[in-house]
Amino acid sequence: MSEEAGFKLGSQMRSEFYLEEKGIFVNHGSFGAVPKQIIQEKQRLVAQMDLNPDRWFRNDLKGLYDSNLEALAKFVGADPENIVFIPNATTGVNTVMKNIMLEREDIILLNSHTYDSCSKAIDCAVRRCGADIISLDLILPIRSEDQLIDQMVETCKRNAGIRLVIVDHISSPSAIVFPLEKLIRELHKLGVLVLVDGAHAPGQLDLNLEKLGADFYTGNLHKWCFTPRGCGFLWVNKKHRASIQPLVTSHNYQKDFKEQFFTQGTRDDTDYLCTDLALNFHRKCGGISTLKNHAESLLDWAQQMLCHALNTTVLPVPPSLQAPYMRVLQLPKLKHYDIKHEEAERLMQEVIMNHNCVTCVVCFSGHLWLRISASVYNTREDYLALKDVLLNLVE
Repeated sequence: MSEEAGFKLGSQMRSEFYLEEKGIFVNHGSFGAVPKQIIQEKQRLVAQMDLNPDRWFRNDLKGLYDSNLEALAKFVGADPENIVFIPNATTGVNTVMKNIMLEREDIILLNSHTYDSCSKAIDCAVRRCGADIISLDLILPIRSEDQLIDQMVETCKRNAGIRLVIVDHISSPSAIVFPLEKLIRELHKLGVLVLVDGAHAPGQLDLNLEKLGADFYTGNLHKWCFTPRGCGFLWVNKKHRASIQPLVTSHNYQKDFKEQFFTQGTRDDTDYLCTDLALNFHRKCGGISTLKNHAESLLDWAQQMLCHALNTTVLPVPPSLQAPYMRVLQLPKLKHYDIKHEEAERLMQEVIMNHNCVTCVVCFSGHLWLRISASVYNTREDYLALKDVLLNLVE
């Protein structure tokens, strides 16, 4: 442990969270876990707000909001004028899609690993104006970054009406890191806009949003940056800022980009106001490089151990496309579970409720898949316990 880290990662870190003592938590990627000190800071801020609500909303809030937004901008490599707080990445995707003026001849490109709520947001947007969607089926195995890029670029070349591509930075079901820099560059050559769903990226990947150069980028901070849930961001390329408004129109209508997003009716912004402290917690854990080393050593071992125990295989993608804090392996045939999205959800729920084991099960490419995560508090014992649960379900 380095002096800068402040914490020793592993089982000792459980005491920093309110996680149930006997629970098995290997799905940090879905909802995260908020450290005790961050929850306590939120509670302190709520109490401060209620000491004098008028003073809070008319005077105190703006300075606290701006200082936390500055901390966020620095962390993700953003110009502070181009970034705003929003509750989550789903809100970010909806915001962009409800602001873009689509024509009937326009097409939006998504893919078979696009997050379901984002797919539905796009469907809602195109239905309003009679535009269209193409969903690209990502073919497994994926052997290289260029294979992913070529699939998307060639689809755009064959379909001149594609106006915007939504692409994950790290896909939710498959934990694939998309090679965004090259992909964005190639799509921009074709005049195609790029909306990045970066829900899983902040805290997992080093970000420089200005350098990345997408048109729109939205991300969550509750997954890997330790903020309270309900804390995300939307980054908008400077050239598009004037065309993007929040979903809620309020007093700052027709003012600049940041001011419109700051005022959206009376609400509790204390989740946003914990950002600086949460990012400091992330730094005390050693930052991305230390967290990456901790997670990858655990997950590389856990994935191979589970594959051997279950007699199955890993998701066939190259190491360069694997998310640092997540891994995916194919589940073997299980008792009483079919290969359907609804069955994946049922399996996940039953494992949680019957075994107090929190993991993620998804369905794509004709199989059920297990997605495991590693956070600061995980140890090998967590994945061994998961193995025992799963072995009872195998045919």
